[in-house]
Amino acid sequence: MYREIPATGREGFTNELWRSITSIYSEILAHRFLRALTDGTLTEDRFRFYVLQDALYLREYARALSLAGVRSPDEGALVMFNEHSAGAITVERSLHEGFLKDLGVAREEAEATKASPTTLAYTSFLLRTATLGDYPEVLGAVLPCNWI
Repeated sequence: MYREIPATGREGFTNELWRSITSIYSEILAHRFLRALTDGTLTEDRFRFYVLQDALYLREYARALSLAGVRSPDEGALVMFNEHSAGAITVERSLHEGFLKDLGVAREEAEATKASPTTLAYTSFLLRTATLGDYPEVLGAVLPCNWI
């Protein structure tokens, strides 16, 4: 489920970056929210809040991925980012709709949900970076979601 950080040997730039954040990655995996989410001990109220906010986040993340494609220097990356954007909308939406149905949340309530300050700050950062940043900055902004 989680990415294994390479131990040793000849490594490329990506592996070098992963190894440089070993302690940070360990802290992410040990975070009490993530642990509760993965081991099933997260309360229903917190899970509901998470799913609603995640749905809001994913809409904006999909936009940021499309912008990353627009900002990319080659056609292959353009296609890849837009495919990932479509996937974020279609696959994740169906997953969230299933969760929301199980939680008794109507579509109207989900659509009326406002972004929390944290969700708004993060999605604003993603969209601003994807719009105004240099291509390497855009990659640095959008890739952690896929990798973590």
